[in-house]
Amino acid sequence: MSMLDWSFVTLLSSALLFFLFALFSVALSIMTRRKLRPLKKRPPKNKRKRKQFILKRRKFEKQVKRQRNSGIILFVLMLMTTGGAFYTRHYQMNNLNANDSESIVQSYYLLDEVELQLSNIKNNENPQKSIKNLRELSLSLSSYGARRAYQGLTEEGQILLNRHFILLKELGTNLSSQTVDSLGNTDTMEGYQKDVKKVKDSQKKVFKRFKVNEAALKSKK
Repeated sequence: MSMLDWSFVTLLSSALLFFLFALFSVALSIMTRRKLRPLKKRPPKNKRKRKQFILKRRKFEKQVKRQRNSGIILFVLMLMTTGGAFYTRHYQMNNLNANDSESIVQSYYLLDEVELQLSNIKNNENPQKSIKNLRELSLSLSSYGARRAYQGLTEEGQILLNRHFILLKELGTNLSSQTVDSLGNTDTMEGYQKDVKKVKDSQKKVFKRFKVNEAALKSKK
């Protein structure tokens, strides 16, 4: 379980405990009020009994006030922890976890590098070195086929992310068998450049959905 999973479970469990303690305080308050009810009548005239009567009534009044305040505090704590638990869950469902975030960042740089190597081959700039680099990159992209989006995300988020991982895998698998000669064919080269663009379009959707700061990624290149 991730830290957010533990936070959600802890907050929800705390909310349940606070709720039970609040109910217990309310129940005690009701019981004390019942004990206090007979003491609401006029105190006895006997001085000693009158003093005991008043002391007992004040004692129960203080208990009722203390139990009522405890119930209110516990209820407020229950609301706060419940709100915290649901906020944590909402955050989990709509934000990338550490593993998915790392995968998206790595694939961002891989795609840029693939695009660069294809451009070098197209422009005949040290094509042998570029094809070697391209094969290494394609292996990294192919590994995305084994990745699955975090199941705590919304169904829509999981589908979007898994579809992007599949596109990355397919691009890597297709590129792995290419040679300088095959990529020297204009149609083949244009086809792969279109494939890269397709994956980058998918990447933009992922960035938009999960609010990934592309400018920050560019600045780290």
